[in-house]
Amino acid sequence: MPSDSTQRYPEERRLATVLFADVQGFTSLAEQLDFEAVSEMIKDISRRLDKVIDDHNGYIDKHLGDGVMAVWGAPFGGDNDAEEAVGAGLDMLRALNDFCTKTIIPGAKELKLRVGINSGLVFAGYIGTRNEYTMLGDTVNVASRLEQIAEPGTVVISENTLRLVRGSFRVRHLEPVKAKGKTELTQPYAVEGRLTAPGRFRYQSADSLITNIVGRNLELERLQMAYDQTFESEDAIMVLLSGDVGIGKSRLMMDFGNHIEEESGETSILSTRGLSQASRVPFYLWRVLLRNRFGMRDEDPSQIASEKWKQGIDGIWKNDDQKTKTDAYQILGEMIGLSTENSLASEEHIQRMFLLVRELLRRISVQKRLVLFFDDLQWGDRESLQLLANLLISEDNGFPLLVIGAARTEFLNNQTQWHNLSRIITLEPLKVDADMVAQAYPDIHDLPKDILQEIAHRSEGNPYFLEEIVKSLLKAGLLGPEKDPQEIHRALLSQIPETLLATLQARMDNLSREARTVALLASVVGRVFWVGALLKAARSEGLAGSTPMISIPDAVVDRFVQDGLRQLVRAELAFPRSGSKFSEDQEYIFKNSYLRDVAYSLIPNRNRAQYHKAIAEWMQTKIDPAYQTMAIEHEKSASNAAKIATGALSSPRSLASN
Repeated sequence: MPSDSTQRYPEERRLATVLFADVQGFTSLAEQLDFEAVSEMIKDISRRLDKVIDDHNGYIDKHLGDGVMAVWGAPFGGDNDAEEAVGAGLDMLRALNDFCTKTIIPGAKELKLRVGINSGLVFAGYIGTRNEYTMLGDTVNVASRLEQIAEPGTVVISENTLRLVRGSFRVRHLEPVKAKGKTELTQPYAVEGRLTAPGRFRYQSADSLITNIVGRNLELERLQMAYDQTFESEDAIMVLLSGDVGIGKSRLMMDFGNHIEEESGETSILSTRGLSQASRVPFYLWRVLLRNRFGMRDEDPSQIASEKWKQGIDGIWKNDDQKTKTDAYQILGEMIGLSTENSLASEEHIQRMFLLVRELLRRISVQKRLVLFFDDLQWGDRESLQLLANLLISEDNGFPLLVIGAARTEFLNNQTQWHNLSRIITLEPLKVDADMVAQAYPDIHDLPKDILQEIAHRSEGNPYFLEEIVKSLLKAGLLGPEKDPQEIHRALLSQIPETLLATLQARMDNLSREARTVALLASVVGRVFWVGALLKAARSEGLAGSTPMISIPDAVVDRFVQDGLRQLVRAELAFPRSGSKFSEDQEYIFKNSYLRDVAYSLIPNRNRAQYHKAIAEWMQTKIDPAYQTMAIEHEKSASNAAKIATGALSSPRSLASN
């Protein structure tokens, strides 16, 4: 819900990653120093740590003397919140170490930071006479406990966080610990650093779960056709895989890459991936691609990275064309971040860079057939996309080059020129059935067919949804041969996998104020919703963290809801019934049930109660018995939500119980 004048953010139930950091040795050092010296020291340290949090898109919840609490996923979420938080933790260690090496304060060089991180559901709301926005819940308590047990100079994460960042960091198993107020032991892990970026990105699955690609034979054939045509010519050809979140673009690229590597040892694949936080970093896509090619790690000291780059350029150019070789070492070295010189603004310099990249790729392609993978192009920086387009439109490329890209549907909507620069393969939802689930996940093929069919139904044709459902059941220990099918069925109906929740929560946060508000109101109605019910809920009296529209003119409320619906449709998150016009009886439907569930999960129970009550009143005005039946259910939901909000009824485990 939109916030009122005294509350900047809405009060919501959110999936978040919480970080606690504390400076060890500060208290004893402070006893030896003057108050003013202590104040200046803690200000300097806080500035450094806060900058790291900001750089990683975190929200600083509060400062705690010589410590800090930060949050990812609230008040706004991103696609990689947990990964950002863990990366921030590691960078905060480096930031304090940098302070220690430069400080002249006696004893300050011995200071160490310890960090604890946990992921899970929180309540984001306001407390105290100052109306402070903060996070509440067990997730916060566990994060604080992990910080307390961390060794100075280390980052410790929970098992929940590990599941969300698996494949991105090196971790070490620690002994389970007891967290205050919890009956079960908490399993912590020490983070030892980022995993080295491989030559190309690999598909990650959890807990050695075997997965097979299914239902994409036609798309694989089209990729193979483009591959054959590319290397029968001297042309650069690009194929762009387009589709919604989780539709299987990355997996399709990986499987095709495995296929061409296995079929022919003469193919070299170089890959890169766009990141939302790097979308304004010039040439980021090419920086990652070339650094991967030459084995350069982000943590390499500048001298080591420069040596690897020089050896790589020497190996490709050998003794040929020394002038171009020197230019490639210097100019492309700037592009991939080996120099701080800022000469990239010159048009002549950029054109020279483009020519050098083409020449570098041509020389690499002499050794093997060259294929480039560009994943998540919707986050590609402008300069990288310009360079890629330059390669594709050049009439004198002189060597065969296959580029396979992947992007969400909005990429083509926003940058229509790629329709002309590439061959588009649009990935549609799969027609999933029980047999396809068993084929995709051999480990569960012996489950009862009705359970496999329910899994297929819940996936709604989205491979990512399908995998997260299977992984959540595996995590809950429900896939063994002796498990009760009824228990599995109940879990399927009541749980949203956390990774899926994080992804869809981020999509909700990217909506405009109008669209997000309408989506939350619509989620209370159900997956199918009506304009009249939205208007009734919008005009109901608000509580803390929401803006009531009870005193706003009807025309303004109508326009607000209409604008929100229009934006939801434009974002392809909801669709109107064909042929219906804007009126109280106009019917809409969420694109999938998970979107509705995630939107509903954000609403505090006290707000749910008021909205269910308003919707029930609207439905009671309808003659159709179906509406009357739904009105009764909404009244029950309103009563239950009110009891949960006051503690009179325990909260169900379901994230989207309605």
